[in-house]
Amino acid sequence: MTIRPIVLATIALLAACQGKPAAEGPPPAVNAVFSVYSKAVGDSFQIRVAVPPGYQPAGKYPVVYVLDANLYFDIYAATMRRYSEVGLLPACIVAGIGYRDFRSMDSLRNRDYTFPVAIPEYEMPVSGGADKFLQFLRDELTPLIDRQYATDPAKRWLMGHSLGGYFTLFALQRQLRHNARLFDGFIAASPSLHYNHYYLLDKFTPAKGSTLPRRVYIAYGGQEDADTTLRPAAAVLAGLKAKLPLACSTALYTDLDHMDTQLPAFVKGLQWISGE
Repeated sequence: MTIRPIVLATIALLAACQGKPAAEGPPPAVNAVFSVYSKAVGDSFQIRVAVPPGYQPAGKYPVVYVLDANLYFDIYAATMRRYSEVGLLPACIVAGIGYRDFRSMDSLRNRDYTFPVAIPEYEMPVSGGADKFLQFLRDELTPLIDRQYATDPAKRWLMGHSLGGYFTLFALQRQLRHNARLFDGFIAASPSLHYNHYYLLDKFTPAKGSTLPRRVYIAYGGQEDADTTLRPAAAVLAGLKAKLPLACSTALYTDLDHMDTQLPAFVKGLQWISGE
């Protein structure tokens, strides 16, 4: 059993789309690329922000937080812009969370998106820091975005793929466990729930209180079942859906593999959690 990395060859195909990061400091309230140092993690992150067409500083917009932004931000921000123009997606601010470059992303995402520390068979030099990364989002990044942009804090949505999908569900599990709202919706594309022998699946328990997130969307590709060391995707989806005390939509994209599910899941998931 292996944890699938982001394939560097695939990443390289998108390198030309990346803008250069600005110097570290507070961002302007427009489309921007800037660096944020996290005390919680002890490292800097490259943040990319795109505002929707017709953005008004006095408005209130949902914010979509996209993990693995070095790879997915440009594609998803462009899709969001076009789809919102024709009414297929809501007008949102897109905030991508990435790293200084593609090469560092492939290892540092292991550090930030996983919990607990990886079992030895995965051979991850660094892992298990998802709690610190979640603290960065809660205490440092989301307050910064809310200060600098015209956001609606009640419509804050998190999406990720693969280990990013694992972290998305980790953030959901922690939110349910502590009954404290940070995100209102979650989108997980092909989440690596097999991490540490399905550790996270066993941690979901019913929550009490009025701060439950609104919706969660989870999708896998049917071709992922070719890896027979993993549980069938349909069984994982059914088991997880049964544990979630909130509105949950799941999808199995029959002809897609692990690296194919991101964009359809991000689009359909956002339509689901936004109610569009």
